[in-house]
Amino acid sequence: MTLVARCPGCQSVYRLTIAQLQALDGEVCCGQCARQFNGFHSLVVVTEALVQPDVGSSKMNSDQLGLVVANHADGCQDTFELFERKQTGRVSRTWLLANLLLSLLLLGQLIHGFRTEIAIGLPITRPLLENYCALIRCQIDFPRHLALLSLESSDLRVNPSYRPEVVILQAIIRNHAPFPQAFPALLLTLTDQDAQPLASRVLTVKDYLDPGADNMGFAAESEMVIQHFLDTGALDAMGYRLELFYP
Repeated sequence: MTLVARCPGCQSVYRLTIAQLQALDGEVCCGQCARQFNGFHSLVVVTEALVQPDVGSSKMNSDQLGLVVANHADGCQDTFELFERKQTGRVSRTWLLANLLLSLLLLGQLIHGFRTEIAIGLPITRPLLENYCALIRCQIDFPRHLALLSLESSDLRVNPSYRPEVVILQAIIRNHAPFPQAFPALLLTLTDQDAQPLASRVLTVKDYLDPGADNMGFAAESEMVIQHFLDTGALDAMGYRLELFYP
């Protein structure tokens, strides 16, 4: 009785031993059709009479069989290389897709982190960024470069139309920046005759702008007139100081 492995593709048979199959991990490559198959799964027990000897030899010894197996493996080399190339191609496409997704994620994080700077440098993108922030509940703040703001003039006086303790503060502020900025706050300090502070008051955007007027920011290279009424009460103020700042 003899063990043979039958190729499931072309039905060619090969005489093999269990030891040879174990050495090959069961993998056999058909020398006729170059198909690779598992020899353990296709083993058949036949009689010696049914086994056809190779040309020029009635029997095949172990060394010869090893040469045949090696030749069979060589015959399948192109098939293996093609399979490896296909596998490499799949891996490359997977890595390409992964890198693309990571790049898009990084780009999104950069846009989110620098949304204010992008809106300044590319004003056309501001509506898109505002829509984006409306979805995720973030905001695009205007820049706050105090060095690019100046207090052009100011005046604090009594208005005859009001009570004596009610004074009017008027000021002109200017944005020298070539881009819109956040409106500043104003710190008003009332002083006595020795220039010592008596009281101070912080005027925020809500104090000197109408509701919603700050949505567009302090326009680039523009001036703004501020007017605000103050009740000084019983303070005998002789002077004042006015400063711009960002809270």
